[in-house]
Amino acid sequence: MNTYNCIADDVRLGEGVRLSKFINLYGCTIGDRTKIGAFVEIQKNASVGKNCKISSHSFLCEGVEIEDSVFIGHGVMFTNDRYPRATNADGSMQTEADWAVERTVIKKGAAVGSGATLLSGVTVGENAIVGAGSVVTRNVPANAIVAGNPARVMRMTRTERAEAAPIPFLDLVAPHVEMEQELVTAFRKCLRTASFVGGSPVEEFERSFAEFCRTEHAVAVNSGTDALRFALMACGIGAGDVVLTVPNTFIATGEAISQTGALPEFVDIDESTYNMSVEALETYLKVQCTHDANGRLISLRSRRPVTAVVPVHLYGQMADMDGIVRLAEEYGLTVVEDACQAHGAEYYSARLNRWMPAGSMGRAAAFSFYPGKNLGALGEGGAATTNDAAVAGQMRLLRDHGQAKKYYHEIEGYNGRLDTIQAAFLAAKLPHLEGWNAQRRELALGYNRMFADNPSILTPAEPSWSRAVYHLYVVRVADRDGMMEHLKQAGIGTGIHYPIPLHQQKAYAGMAYGAGGFPVTERVAPEILSLPMFPQLAAEQQARVVEAVRLFGRCTAEGNAAEASPAAKVR
Repeated sequence: MNTYNCIADDVRLGEGVRLSKFINLYGCTIGDRTKIGAFVEIQKNASVGKNCKISSHSFLCEGVEIEDSVFIGHGVMFTNDRYPRATNADGSMQTEADWAVERTVIKKGAAVGSGATLLSGVTVGENAIVGAGSVVTRNVPANAIVAGNPARVMRMTRTERAEAAPIPFLDLVAPHVEMEQELVTAFRKCLRTASFVGGSPVEEFERSFAEFCRTEHAVAVNSGTDALRFALMACGIGAGDVVLTVPNTFIATGEAISQTGALPEFVDIDESTYNMSVEALETYLKVQCTHDANGRLISLRSRRPVTAVVPVHLYGQMADMDGIVRLAEEYGLTVVEDACQAHGAEYYSARLNRWMPAGSMGRAAAFSFYPGKNLGALGEGGAATTNDAAVAGQMRLLRDHGQAKKYYHEIEGYNGRLDTIQAAFLAAKLPHLEGWNAQRRELALGYNRMFADNPSILTPAEPSWSRAVYHLYVVRVADRDGMMEHLKQAGIGTGIHYPIPLHQQKAYAGMAYGAGGFPVTERVAPEILSLPMFPQLAAEQQARVVEAVRLFGRCTAEGNAAEASPAAKVR
């Protein structure tokens, strides 16, 4: 101790530590060559690594661990108690025995701006930057720049390591690291209340998701497939019926139809949006159907009654619902939306003169919460939305063995419940969904802008009536396989959604659809390629993707020119 500083005997100071005036250190460890500014307090069981700078007026409480080469700005506050109180329930003053210290870690090379506050139990990753005045409530990924209250990832730092790293098609690590504390808190609540099946967490999520979709009801189930199957069944679709959908979709759409006892039949897609073509649907209804003596619409192909249509809002963009709903009303069909890729997408309905969210325009709709979706669980999950109370009630019976209350079974149902823990995770994520969707839109605009002068790639079309949420960013290229291999060699992940249309799948071989039956789908299938798309995709990463695509285009064009030249022909 000296005139200006209070340094306890149990403080361990490394070589070359520089101390300003008016500091208070006790029970802590300070590494070599670290500089401590004026009016800093560092408590017991806290540690600061080598070559750090702790600026003036900052407070490092017990349980804080600062690794090497970290910068802490002026007036940074750390906490170590999630629920601080002065007194206990009986009015006595709290002591150290009344709380458990939660460890906070600032990893090597990170920087925390002036005036930031860090809640207990968080980790700031290597080389990350926390903006001045931010409130850090969850873990910060390595190389991330975060800011705000609560702090959110703005972009990634520009480091050689980050630029050289592979770019995944989908990053499921970053958002979950960012949300780790919220997700752990949700899990702990279920653990401490033994809420594992049903209960208030499921009901609360259902209310929140219905509000998000602007519908009266949401029924949580264990997958998007069950959501679509239960929605169809609750709407009265069953054995002997025909349900119309598109061949350009994941097989779960067809499975859900088949599992009700109905038969899926297909109509082609629009070449610009890849969703159900209103013109193809109208042609099917007029040309491939007739009416029987009872006035029922009958498929000439299967001789079964056509009772429903399932438009798929593919890749995060809604189908042209006004046209589909108009035809459904004209021909007496039930509309059930497959919105499994469209959480938060919107459609401007001229008929209703307003923007309508996905899941609100059919009699019912299905959503998937598979982990890779815009709103994804940490496992399987799904929900069905509707404005029809009777349909909602029937879906609740179907998901829970047909019981309205325990051991009283009104119908024979299924075990299709959503786990309570998954509902709690989804409830924690739902408030972030609009922000994530906005980030996806910005990334899509960036791709569109950077590809605007590239004639070798066809970017997604978004009509004026659409607000897409870009679950996938799907382009068309002539040499899809060559492009994929080129990007793979550049360390860039890609996907294909979907390489084989449903009518050409072995599972539907018995339906005997021949080649050429759906020309747009068959023309698109070998050309579509999904590029990296997720909210945490950094600007530097996106620029690398675009440059790699451009390089492939230039190489291909040069190769084609060489093959067409007289010299090439001579060789």
